[in-house]
Amino acid sequence: MLMTGDNLGSVFDRKLIEAYIAEHGTDPISGDALSIDNLVSIQTSKTPAPRTPAQSSIPTLLQSFQNQWDALVLETVTLRQELLKTRQDLSTALYYHDAAIRVVAKLTKERDDAIQELEKLTQ
Repeated sequence: MLMTGDNLGSVFDRKLIEAYIAEHGTDPISGDALSIDNLVSIQTSKTPAPRTPAQSSIPTLLQSFQNQWDALVLETVTLRQELLKTRQDLSTALYYHDAAIRVVAKLTKERDDAIQELEKLTQ
């Protein structure tokens, strides 16, 4: 598989793109001049080997499905526990924030009242 230099998002089969370039001399997407030297080769992973007949039996497949299901359930339980802990942390943080705002508001009110009383006494 190859990618053209100018269109790094375009992937082509080596034989097909080389034949196209030999015939037209341009990029099939943009129409710009293109040579074989402008192509970038990419590596792909190899396909996994097929399952053996013993691995394809019904009991083995059922066991495989059961293992996958167990893993999904365990992940879901873990995520729910983390979500609950995060919600509790958020609730605590919001409670402390609300309490801090109330304290600041009370202190500001007391300060303003004290300033007004001081102004009354000085007059």
